[in-house]
Amino acid sequence: MSPPPILDVHRASPVRGQLEPYDPRTPPGCRYVQTTDTPDELKVLLPPGTASMYEQLLKLENYELSKKPAVSWERIMEIRHLKDRMIRKCQKLAKTTMPMSKKSSRGDTFVFQTFVAPQDFRVKEMEKWFREQQKRANSLPRRTISAGQSASYELALAGPSSRRLPSTSSKQPVQRSTTNPEPPPNHRQDAYSKLLPTIQPQRIVQSERTLTPQSAALPVALNFPQIMSPPPLPVLILSQREALGLDEPEGQPPNIASLSLGPDQPTETSPSDPAGEASPRPILSRRPSCIKRDSAGDLKRVSWADNQHELDNQLSKYATAAREAQASGKWEEVQVLYLEQIAGLENLQQQVQDGLEHLRSETDHLQRIDETIRKQREALDSTFHDFELKHNLLKEKVQEALTEANYALNRHGVARELEPIHEAEH
Repeated sequence: MSPPPILDVHRASPVRGQLEPYDPRTPPGCRYVQTTDTPDELKVLLPPGTASMYEQLLKLENYELSKKPAVSWERIMEIRHLKDRMIRKCQKLAKTTMPMSKKSSRGDTFVFQTFVAPQDFRVKEMEKWFREQQKRANSLPRRTISAGQSASYELALAGPSSRRLPSTSSKQPVQRSTTNPEPPPNHRQDAYSKLLPTIQPQRIVQSERTLTPQSAALPVALNFPQIMSPPPLPVLILSQREALGLDEPEGQPPNIASLSLGPDQPTETSPSDPAGEASPRPILSRRPSCIKRDSAGDLKRVSWADNQHELDNQLSKYATAAREAQASGKWEEVQVLYLEQIAGLENLQQQVQDGLEHLRSETDHLQRIDETIRKQREALDSTFHDFELKHNLLKEKVQEALTEANYALNRHGVARELEPIHEAEH
């Protein structure tokens, strides 16, 4: 009798919980997931974010199952629990939504259905599990660099040309978690080679000759700089410095109005240059331009320094006229604005007065109506009171007449009962 076949436990479910390849007819990133063991019996189209995360989960399951000598069944159980959560949520979605497509089988025993999950479809437990895996991977201590790796890094520090040298650490692969993969060695070499100056190829050849297998096996101390200065600040170009006001452009002629014409005259700036008022220019040394002294020792000046008082008066008149023009323009704008506001308030006041007048007339009319109603009510009250008094008097007189009649009949010996008067019948 042949022994029973051994179950292949290191294999994922072939249909249930698997993702289909990307279909070009679906939106980018969306994938179909099978929720039963029968293909296409019930499949759901997952949104891109959930589909990519679930695909990583399936890759982790295949990776754990591939480590047959040392399989972590606890980790596989966690992954399959998350797969069941995804399948149950898809089946629950199928009960509450209409299918996108529906196709009956030949025997009509069951129906092939396809559903589309909404964009916010997600499995929070799966997202939480991935976050925990990331935290656990980040909390693990960094592995110490082996002697072979340190030797390869020693060669990598020589410069960019040393990347062609063979590394002894290529024969010693280090297993790491798929959630925290090890960066490729080229990135490390680029980072370290940027920190140190480039060494000539002759020195690289010498270091390669001096490096023996025995010396590569020994641990080499790495003297990496722990503290690095920050990169230099970018140099602003001339246009940016002018825009920020850090530097004055060279070769620009000075403002004529800002220069004083004599040693004892104050400087005046033209109002047409508002930038001069905001940022005062540095005071320049002023002295009269001189030419060669003649034999008599008289000091001569240039022609533009003769009529300085007249020039100052003209500049002051121009500044005064400009300020008055600016003030007059502002006053006209303010005047128009205030006149519009005053006209609006006058219209509002007129509307309020009209409303008050209307209310006053309505109040007078209502008061007259109230007075008429009051008089009518008083007249009705007095009439009713008179009727009530007359009724009481009539009733008393009738009662007295009946009493006298009974007395007269009794006195004459005639006993006759009079029928009572029923007023309600008349």
